[in-house]
Amino acid sequence: MNHLLPRNAWGIAGAAVGAAAGLAALWDLRLGLSVAAGGAWNLANLWCLMQLLDAWLGRASKRRALGWVLVKFPVLYGLVFVLLAQPRVSVVGFGLGFTLVLFLAIAGLAIRTKTLTARP
Repeated sequence: MNHLLPRNAWGIAGAAVGAAAGLAALWDLRLGLSVAAGGAWNLANLWCLMQLLDAWLGRASKRRALGWVLVKFPVLYGLVFVLLAQPRVSVVGFGLGFTLVLFLAIAGLAIRTKTLTARP
């Protein structure tokens, strides 16, 4: 499923999260750590979702799809509860990092879709 996103989308999203976390850390270190945690968590979440969809749509075995379900839901969502329980992670910063990655993913898909539909 990685062919749906531009080739450098993961690098762009990672760099944007790093830059946003750096800027937020200039204001408050706790906020910067939270932005980095939220962005990294959402990157991992989207990666697992893409792998799950790839397996589910028949490009891989159903066993592999079940494996990605077990990674995505119990592991990642368990991790988010552990992260947000930490006193060094603010919910607002986590949400900012999460939203940044979500925005970039949607923009990347929109650009890719526009490129695919613009061809004759």
